[in-house]
Amino acid sequence: MSLAPCHLSHAADASDGGIATAVAALLAAQQAAGLSPGWLTADRFPPRQRDGALYAAALAPSSSAPHPAQRPADLLHLHGLWRSPTRIAPRLAAAGMPLLIAPHGMLDPGALAISRRRKQLVWRLWERRALHAARCLHALCPAEAAAIRALLPNAPIAVIPNGVALPAAPSPGAAALPPPPWADAVPPGEPVLLFLGRFHSKKGLDPLLAAWQAVAAAAERAGWWLALVGYGDQGALGRRVAAAQARGELQRLRLCGPVFGADKAAALAAASAFVLPSFSEGLPMAALEAMAHGLPCLLSAACNLPEAFAAGAALAAEPNPAPLTAALEQLFALTPAERAAMAAAGQSLVRERFSWPHVAEQTRQLYAWILGGGERPEFVDAKAW
Repeated sequence: MSLAPCHLSHAADASDGGIATAVAALLAAQQAAGLSPGWLTADRFPPRQRDGALYAAALAPSSSAPHPAQRPADLLHLHGLWRSPTRIAPRLAAAGMPLLIAPHGMLDPGALAISRRRKQLVWRLWERRALHAARCLHALCPAEAAAIRALLPNAPIAVIPNGVALPAAPSPGAAALPPPPWADAVPPGEPVLLFLGRFHSKKGLDPLLAAWQAVAAAAERAGWWLALVGYGDQGALGRRVAAAQARGELQRLRLCGPVFGADKAAALAAASAFVLPSFSEGLPMAALEAMAHGLPCLLSAACNLPEAFAAGAALAAEPNPAPLTAALEQLFALTPAERAAMAAAGQSLVRERFSWPHVAEQTRQLYAWILGGGERPEFVDAKAW
């Protein structure tokens, strides 16, 4: 009988950012690999009854879950911190349910600095106990494992990255992609630098706007545009950009709403490069997707993709106006051949290191070890917990 993990997260839609995207793709990959995963999300329950209802459903996943398991779960794979899934984790462990918790970068120093006092309170109330209740913790990269280790010195930590799918080659008769969201403003053929994701301060958008203004003349000479495609700040970024453009600033910049499915694929296919100058990340799906689509990347060290720099697929773009300005100027100066080489390097890296079948097999090995059915995988650093 195949293993039946159940994934617990806050939401299955864009309100949970990259976590929802990663869990959906992991679940599909696990199904393809012969596992029987389910997926429960906290947001499907009313807030006042959420913890109790999620606890009951997690112990006996129901057919009304977004992706129901066919039988009660063998173990629970929790994604993200600070909300209902980890709040009920100690109770779930006490009921005998094996737990694996993936913080998704939420224990990185940059992430802990956001709403620090609230997180310190929650840490004392339940979060530390939740993490100690897990049989193993799931880091997305070595840098995240180091951040976890600094807080929890003896925790067993598995390092398994997010995966990504390479875009399928065009096939005869396939529907054409829609136009990108900036098609009404950007002349055809002019290169577009794409930011794709949540409009959040940790993504480095403030220094990116400052740097874009600093290179305004160079961007116009080189023909480059900046497209900010995303969601999540109740229109605050849009109001700032509109006010700046009314003053004659931030020209050749277009702000677009969120895109999904074919519209997202169209944005990635039409862009010429990708930028993510984050202060804090786990392992950003958007950057992996950009490389899968053959986009040269501008990334900060906090994106936790040193492999991209080593492979020649990315330029360093730290979240500060001065280095970001230099990175943008470096991008503008690349020849088409140099950009093509970066694109090929990124696609090769994704194919070799971040494919979903490889990730699904690693999770299968990890689940078997947690449940006592196999040797400790080499990607697990196991301490005395």
